[in-house]
Amino acid sequence: MTINTQKGKDNNCEKENNHFPCFIPAQRILNLISRKWSIQIIYILRDGKRVRYKSLKEQLHHGWKKGKISDATLSSRLAEFTEGGIINREVFAEILPKVEYCLSEKGQMLSEAINPLIEWTIKNCHEEN
Repeated sequence: MTINTQKGKDNNCEKENNHFPCFIPAQRILNLISRKWSIQIIYILRDGKRVRYKSLKEQLHHGWKKGKISDATLSSRLAEFTEGGIINREVFAEILPKVEYCLSEKGQMLSEAINPLIEWTIKNCHEEN
């Protein structure tokens, strides 16, 4: 999923008599981060550290007691974030290939933008879901 933030025909920003700001890019990123496990992945990577797939999966299992992320879901989220420029994926050419993930600059900015939402949730949502 490429996050297109420019005006143009692709995101319907140039419709006649449109006096509202273009919300299509915002809707795209909201759709992406609202998918299951997305916020948790961003939260784990928020400190700029590089994390291997197995470690990321273990942290997701350890930190969230309700359910475990499947390999298919984790792979899909990482691919979506990589395609959208939110996460950098680095492959090391070794005998046993090693892959590490970290937030890109764009991803770090996204993390900083959603931190107030996370803080609000911690303060205001005390019930278990």
